[in-house]
Amino acid sequence: MAPVSSRQQKAKIYAVMNNKGGAGKTSTATNLAVAMALSGKKGLVIDSDQQANSTEVLAHGKKYYAQYGNTICNLYTDARFDIRKAIIPAMAGDTEIPNLDFIPSDPSFEKVLEQALTRSHREKILHRHLQAVADEYDFVIIDCAPGLNLATGNAIYVADHVLVPVDAGSFSLSGLEVMLDFMDEINEEEFTNFSVFRNEYNASKKIMNTFIQDELMKHKRIQNRLLESRIRDDQTIVQSQVACLPLFYYAKSSLALNDYRKLARELETLSQSEVA
Repeated sequence: MAPVSSRQQKAKIYAVMNNKGGAGKTSTATNLAVAMALSGKKGLVIDSDQQANSTEVLAHGKKYYAQYGNTICNLYTDARFDIRKAIIPAMAGDTEIPNLDFIPSDPSFEKVLEQALTRSHREKILHRHLQAVADEYDFVIIDCAPGLNLATGNAIYVADHVLVPVDAGSFSLSGLEVMLDFMDEINEEEFTNFSVFRNEYNASKKIMNTFIQDELMKHKRIQNRLLESRIRDDQTIVQSQVACLPLFYYAKSSLALNDYRKLARELETLSQSEVA
C-alpha cells in the first residue's frame, strides 16, 4: 500500500452509526465507500463492529478474520501496533476494489473491548493509530456497531462527521436522542458535525414517510442536518450482502447505486462547507 503522493490534508473521517440495529450502517458504509473509491478518491473502511458484517462484504466472506490476519482487535490490544499491518485491500469476491483499503473486524472484538475499558485515554485508541495513515487517504469510513460501546465512542472522538441512517422499521426519536447525548459527552460540548438521512426509503408508504419526516423536522438539532439524499428500498442491497459483495459488484443495474453516488456528492459538498 503506497502512500498517496503530495497529499497535504488528512483524510475526512466519517463514522456511520445508529444505536438501533438494522438501520443500514453496513450497507451504507460499504456502498458509500465503493462509490467514493470508484469516483477516484483513495479510501479506507474500518469495521468497528464485533458482528463483522463489513468484513464479510469486503473480505470475501471471512467473518472470522482473525484466523487469516490482523484485525481491528490488534489496534485495541497493542498501543504500539503498526496499523499498516491490519490494512488489506478491500475485495469484491476475488476482485480487488480500486482505491479502497480495509481494516477487518472479528467476533472476538467484543471481548477485546471489555478488556480495553481499563485503559487510560481509552476513547483515543483509534485516533492515535489513525494518525499514522490519515494523510494517505482522502476519506476514512468507520462502520460502527449498534449500541453505544467503547468502539462507538472512539469513532465519535476521531470522526470529522457522523452519518446516521434512519429507516422506518428501526426509527426511534428517543433512541436518536440518546445517541446525540452520547456524542455530546464524547465531544465535551454539543456535537454538531452530524447528518441524518433516510435509508430503505419506500416512496409508496406516504403516511409513514410523512410521519417520519415530520418527526425529524420538528427536532431542533436534526432539522438542519437532514440530508436530501435517500437510499431507496431495493432488494438487491440485501441480496448483495448475503452474497458478501458490494452492491456495485453484485448488481450494476441497481437503481440504489445512483442513491449512494448522490449521497457521496452531497457529503463532499457538506465537507467543503464545514472546512470553509
